[in-house]
Amino acid sequence: MSFTTNPPSVVVNSPTMSIVNSHHVFSILFAEDDEDDREFLMHALRNVGSYHKVHMATNGKEALEILFNLSPEDGLPCVIILDLNMPVLDGIQTLEILNHKASFQHIPKIIFTTSASEIDRVRSLSKGATDFVVKPSNMPDFVKTVEGMLRYCM
Repeated sequence: MSFTTNPPSVVVNSPTMSIVNSHHVFSILFAEDDEDDREFLMHALRNVGSYHKVHMATNGKEALEILFNLSPEDGLPCVIILDLNMPVLDGIQTLEILNHKASFQHIPKIIFTTSASEIDRVRSLSKGATDFVVKPSNMPDFVKTVEGMLRYCM
């Protein structure tokens, strides 16, 4: 599999450094096909008071392209957050590929989904997800949830 695109990314910062070490910028990878959910994540990161470089992908294939094209200066993300249901490659398919690459096996991978299905949860965890998180329906809970996922970066 060959990937050649440059990773899209954005840096989110806030004057408060409550979640991450202020001497290091952590990066996260977020694969989500829903534009509103991508915007919610960015809003939540600003509210959490973290300083993260965020690599955004709209599907699993783009997420893999980003990972395979990161430079040594970029470093690997401290956490990978994957939507379960995405076009091209979904969250489970992306997990399977990531977990077969030694260089990505140590990175926590979170399935972040609207599905509260026990079948989806068990399947995700059995395929190598570190965690399975149901997307909250309101912004205060969304911010708390993102804050919890960022704890994997500490």
